Amino acid sequence: LGNPDKFLEGMLQHFSRLKDENIDPESYLRWVKKHKFAEPENSKKYREVAYTYIKYEELKTLNSLLDFSDLIFLLVKLFKKRKNILEKYRNKFKYVLVDEFQDTNIAQYELLALLCPPDSNPKLTVVGDDSQAIYKFRGASVSNILNFTKDYKNTHRVTLVNNYRSNQTILDAAYRLIRNNDPDT
Repeated sequence: LGNPDKFLEGMLQHFSRLKDENIDPESYLRWVKKHKFAEPENSKKYREVAYTYIKYEELKTLNSLLDFSDLIFLLVKLFKKRKNILEKYRNKFKYVLVDEFQDTNIAQYELLALLCPPDSNPKLTVVGDDSQAIYKFRGASVSNILNFTKDYKNTHRVTLVNNYRSNQTILDAAYRLIRNNDPDT
């Protein structure tokens, strides 16, 4: 009671992460209602958060507002509903380059797949390093870079091995850290 907005920042971040994974409020509520929580109290808490997510989106719509995660989330939604608009942008962007691909989230990957469908042999270049995938806390999904060659079967991989930016001392220190990564990365 002494701090009524104590959890607002956390909820807004949670809603943003949900949108980063293309989860709309109604889907989230359906998941909460179906999910079997180990602690019954958690069911009540998640249900409250789900209804808050719905209300948050309603309030933004009523006030003609968007938050940052809406930019991709709503564009994906638009492209899925309005194929003519998607086609316009597919034709507009003949070549697509995504840098720092290891930092993309699920919604961004879905946007990329809509603009550059894997089965269309797109003129698409992605640049990334799975060893630098450190932004999960900001919504990045390392699965994007790990699954890219499965989704885009005609991919040609180029591995860069020469470093012109750092001296050997820095490279050796970085290697000592990176070699501790999961062997599957």
